[in-house]
Amino acid sequence: MSPVQIDIDGPVATVSLNRPNNMNTVDLEMARSLYHISLKLCNDESVRAVIITGIGDKSFCAGGDLSAFAVHSDSIGNYIQEVTHYLHEAIICFASMNAPVITAINGVTAGAGIAFLGFPQLVLASNSACFVSAYTKAGLTPDGSSTWFLPRLIGMRRTQEFIFTNRMLSANEALEWGLINQVLDAKELLNEARKKAHEFAAGPRMAFGRIKDLLNNSFSTSLETQMKQEALYLSKSAQSVDGQTGITNFLSKSKSHFTD
Repeated sequence: MSPVQIDIDGPVATVSLNRPNNMNTVDLEMARSLYHISLKLCNDESVRAVIITGIGDKSFCAGGDLSAFAVHSDSIGNYIQEVTHYLHEAIICFASMNAPVITAINGVTAGAGIAFLGFPQLVLASNSACFVSAYTKAGLTPDGSSTWFLPRLIGMRRTQEFIFTNRMLSANEALEWGLINQVLDAKELLNEARKKAHEFAAGPRMAFGRIKDLLNNSFSTSLETQMKQEALYLSKSAQSVDGQTGITNFLSKSKSHFTD
């Protein structure tokens, strides 16, 4: 059984972490599978939106698989380097692909699971979800881009509290902090994620990709550089078929059907 499942329904791909008996924790096999799936989706122009969720009703992703770490204790450094290599490459693919990404958090989210809060364009959570860093409980440091995304999402003060104290956040607290976008009843979580994904899928995929790139670089470039890139992307978007269609239909108050 694959540790990561993928289901493509028209323009929407659903990626499901599939180790429910291990709380969907990340081991080498899962990290490698996640990378290959992300690469496939990144290069598939027919995929216009992606949902990431977890199998089971208890955990979205409870972090790295510490039992696997223990098994590889004699070569733990090399093993973790390999796991994080594939996990981080997958995150780069999801963060940079043109298709918008939605995470549907269905339970406990800890450690490396926190990585799936940063790069998506929307994060939805069931009302039973909870969030904790948990790294320092095991004497470890964060990975999966959380030290890059969290300060941008919730600020440095709350990031430090979250990581250093291992404070457990409920779904409503995570919403208040700005970690997630919406809290839903567990029965409605995937339905809402699919609804949002199809809305994204009907939008201008290339424009979405350019916006993702602009936002991902907005904290590391100067104002002048950022505005030059904005002007370049706006020009390219306006010249595209989608841009021409969108402008015409906006002015005529008609609904646009974007095709790239």
